[in-house]
Amino acid sequence: MNAARFLTVTFAGLALLVTAAPGCSEDPPSGFNGRNRDGGDGTSGGDGDGSNDTICLLNNCDRDRDCQDCGEGQTVCLQSEHRCIACGPEAGNKACGNGQKCTKYGNCVGNGVSCDEDANGVPTITCKNTADCGACGPKFRVCDEATNKCVGCSPTNTTNCQSTDVCKTDGTCVPKCPAECKDDADCGECGTDAKPARACNNHVCAECSSTKPCANGDKCDLQHGTCVKQCGLGTRPGTSNCTVEGNCAGCTGTTDCKLPVNGGEGVCVGPAVGCEDLGKGTIVLPDPFSRVTQTCSTDANCAGQSIDINVGKILRDATGLGVIKDGNINYTLNACANVELFDKSCGLCVPCKEDTDCTDISIDQVAGDIFGPIGSIASAILLDKAFGPNDRKIHMYCQNVAGSYGICAPCSNILSRCAEVSGPIEDNGKCDHDICEVGGPLGPRCGLPSKCVENVCKKDPYCCTKEWDLQCKTDVDLYCEDKTCTPDGCAYRKEGWYCFTDKTKGGYKCTGDGTSSETAIAEGSQCPTGSVCKTEGEGPKAPAILCTTDGESVPGCPTGSKGKSKCSPP
Repeated sequence: MNAARFLTVTFAGLALLVTAAPGCSEDPPSGFNGRNRDGGDGTSGGDGDGSNDTICLLNNCDRDRDCQDCGEGQTVCLQSEHRCIACGPEAGNKACGNGQKCTKYGNCVGNGVSCDEDANGVPTITCKNTADCGACGPKFRVCDEATNKCVGCSPTNTTNCQSTDVCKTDGTCVPKCPAECKDDADCGECGTDAKPARACNNHVCAECSSTKPCANGDKCDLQHGTCVKQCGLGTRPGTSNCTVEGNCAGCTGTTDCKLPVNGGEGVCVGPAVGCEDLGKGTIVLPDPFSRVTQTCSTDANCAGQSIDINVGKILRDATGLGVIKDGNINYTLNACANVELFDKSCGLCVPCKEDTDCTDISIDQVAGDIFGPIGSIASAILLDKAFGPNDRKIHMYCQNVAGSYGICAPCSNILSRCAEVSGPIEDNGKCDHDICEVGGPLGPRCGLPSKCVENVCKKDPYCCTKEWDLQCKTDVDLYCEDKTCTPDGCAYRKEGWYCFTDKTKGGYKCTGDGTSSETAIAEGSQCPTGSVCKTEGEGPKAPAILCTTDGESVPGCPTGSKGKSKCSPP
């Protein structure tokens, strides 16, 4: 199971509202008008079109407009880092006011304010208040008055955190829903009370796990980390098997247990006599999917079958942002599945039989409807609150209903994917973007002679069959020895010393086990002018050559450098 991505929405919570489609009832579900704009209470100001809103996306800007109301003159978006700055060459050579100077990070501070740093950019100064940290880097601009250190945040100051972050006790900003987790504690803030994702399942924040069971007797789907009703005994994959009627109580429609005449194990079936009864007296899919009653013999017979999904409602339920409006997209039902009835089996068009049948929902398709006019301040604010710096999409998976078929539902953590991906990988797939950029799926031969993409394809086929997303960038660091998307840091590095990309800067030490996304460097070692850090092999993850002894007479290894990276002539 690969690291995944959004918040829990069960069958009832989905409310994937349906309108007429071929083979569907033409009557909309009770109480649904398809375009209700009343999203409930919200926090965005103005009249909905952004005309009266103020905006400051200090750490997640895309353009200068996103910074227009930030304080301290930080009104220019440094797009390469998505943060708002006030001065310097990257701010169009904007100057600071009288009595101020511009820091190397693009902030205006008083002439007497400075911030000494170690080789890794970590402040070495002591502070009495946050103003003392004004010249420090973006991750160290708040004073922890208990330790007198410049940190990223405090319980009362999260200015430098993302809107989707929380402030940890050590003064660092971390995502409420991290891309990967080690234990349940990492997911303690993920989701809402109504739709929690606070269990760590297969390194992904989810609704449930092997150590955090579902409530009300539901079964935890450990593949996806979601709570589902138990349909059948669950001992035969792809079949809702049973021995008594009660084994089928959790199934949708197929609630009867059909047993062989000579005894033994049977299957859960629907009570209908003929296929024509599907969608009438016999319902085998949760509402609204039950409204599609097109029979089939192959997937081709289901071409054109679809329902309308209210994406706005999914996001309101998942994020708790009541101001989000309704917005529909057309979602296909192109899989033909075998549905067991009491006396026969029927082919029925269903949303999915496996995860690859489900398509992730790009918010760009409905952003104008659910967030307000594209490009408006209100839209930008809501997008930031809902997604922060993450992919703006709802990741879907196939939630089993009965037998071998199911419905497409959002992953427990809507900021991460949870779907297992299978299917053929094109050997000569496209190579139209870099491995550290999100985009379409890449082919395993991309980047040869490097085997990086091939290794990622084997470990995480999603990246080479559906899309190359943020998780695929993480996979580069997890599965590639000769490539990295997080240079000059300790993310996914094993314990040891490494050289900076600019080897004249020297080396740095990591203390992890190779599986953590934590980027903090444990220790640095600066090389003097005229020397560089060298590695024992090729590639960004090759270990640095170390000093085996030290002393003022030992070239590249002054006193105190034994066991650290060695500085050698270029």
